[in-house]
Amino acid sequence: MMDEISILRETFGPDPEPSAEAEQRARAALLGRMTTRRRSSWRWSIPMTAAVAAAVVVAFVVGIRGQGAPAGPGVPPRQQQESAKPVAAPPFLKPVSAAQYLENAAWTAEQETWVDPRPDQFMYVETLEMRNKPAYENKYPNGALQPGKASYRKVQRWQRIDGQIVAQTRNNGKVEVYKQSKTETYAFIPWSQILKLTSPEAVVAFLDHPEGGVAQEPGALAGTYVLPPNVKAAIYRYLAQQPGMKVNPDAVNLDGRPAIGLGRIEEGYLSRQLLFDPKTYTLIGDRLVAVNDEKAGGDGKKGDLYRQVIYTRMAIVDKLGDTA
Repeated sequence: MMDEISILRETFGPDPEPSAEAEQRARAALLGRMTTRRRSSWRWSIPMTAAVAAAVVVAFVVGIRGQGAPAGPGVPPRQQQESAKPVAAPPFLKPVSAAQYLENAAWTAEQETWVDPRPDQFMYVETLEMRNKPAYENKYPNGALQPGKASYRKVQRWQRIDGQIVAQTRNNGKVEVYKQSKTETYAFIPWSQILKLTSPEAVVAFLDHPEGGVAQEPGALAGTYVLPPNVKAAIYRYLAQQPGMKVNPDAVNLDGRPAIGLGRIEEGYLSRQLLFDPKTYTLIGDRLVAVNDEKAGGDGKKGDLYRQVIYTRMAIVDKLGDTA
């Protein structure tokens, strides 16, 4: 195995010897990748009771992004996801692999400031989701997006930190509110469980034995919950360790902005990708696209887009209805 100094020398080429800070980052990244643990599949859904599953299912898939062509993820002004100004460069100046991009994303997440929320505060997630026209979608709920006809819909979602209240805007803009009760319940991941996800190993343990019996695929969790920086970093490093993670070779365009797609092939023809800003390495969306023709009698064709989502804003807010 190549020693760490050789790896540093190869990484930085003939340039002057890197600083001690750069060496520490490279050493940490190397040690992180030495703990690789393989798993067989991604999990994207949360089990929910039948009473509210249809009403809130969109809220538990990976979210969307704001109107128009926003420049980057929303930055909450108070105790939320305020991104601190980077003090140094990410570990990989020119990443080429999914693992390198995800390590840069983890490093970027770790630069954010954070204040732990109170139980009575809310996670606010605002997204834009590409959807077919309602009539077509009702007839073909699992169909590919229609080129030139599908359009973005804004979705807003609030979930109280203690999990007792969840609310979401519907197509007509009305906010529907659900409360945990004896007659109406919905699945949620306890905040105490979220706080434990501080390493790839902790993420594995969560998937194997989730607190409260509710698990969600880590990539989807990063798009539906407002997560502490160390938790986001741990999720990205967990994903970096998964077999088959690749960089999408095709350019991805999100509302006029470039994005890097990182993901794996499912069912032999579908590529489920998390989308990152190629300059800041922040998570800005997700998509599901056919990279091969569907076999076994299916009608999916290479190039069909089944899902495209842009994350607009993620923040901790004081009360239901707040957006900042």
